[in-house]
Amino acid sequence: MISKEELKELAITRLKKYLFPDFTNKLTWFVVTVGGAVILTPTAFKQIFYNWLVDTFNLNYGVYSTFAELDSSNSDYILGFSLIALALLHNVANRYFIYKAGDIAELEAEKSQEADRKLFDRFLTEFPSNSRSLTLLKEHDFGNSYHDNNTDEIDNFVDTWNTAETEFLDEGLEAARKELYEKLHTFIYKLSQSSGYIGNGPMLSAVPNAYRGEWEWPDFVDTRINELNKLGTECYGLHQQFITLGRRKLKC
Repeated sequence: MISKEELKELAITRLKKYLFPDFTNKLTWFVVTVGGAVILTPTAFKQIFYNWLVDTFNLNYGVYSTFAELDSSNSDYILGFSLIALALLHNVANRYFIYKAGDIAELEAEKSQEADRKLFDRFLTEFPSNSRSLTLLKEHDFGNSYHDNNTDEIDNFVDTWNTAETEFLDEGLEAARKELYEKLHTFIYKLSQSSGYIGNGPMLSAVPNAYRGEWEWPDFVDTRINELNKLGTECYGLHQQFITLGRRKLKC
């Protein structure tokens, strides 16, 4: 919510920009310079300049022409001030269109951020840091058994978060989401390949039945467990990084 003070400061800033435009436009500088020269140049110097132009024309085209004597009048001042006024109007119009384009870009950015914020809120609802799946990734040693519902949030994320509707418009957020998705997809695929139910219950284990309860496992079992533990830790880290990035970018 924007406060009254912020609105007032924004209005003053915009007013300054329109009332005191900067002279960065080369055309504006040129026209103002010409207008100032017309106003400030004495009539005698203008007579010399105009006669030089007429003489140059006569020399090149073989036609003899003359230029009437100049008298001090208000016409030069009207012309000079008109040029300056036109230059100022041009500069103001130029700055207006620049600021208008900036306003449009800012509005589009706000809409994009709002869409990303809604999608990020959905992610936090479906896959929060206190979910069973995050606890599994963070704390579980896959040398031990685990409940089959402990991967529900991971399964849902892998099943539903790889569509056009779940892509973030912010490039940084989308890159982080995609990295998290790919890592979790790899993890859950390897976990499903390595695990089996213990009896008829809901518990799963990555240790084959033949070696469960043994003091020492074959090398392939140790390799499997170490790989799952490492992947789980990496997934947890990426999940937390994604949440931190989203909160920083979306201010939520």
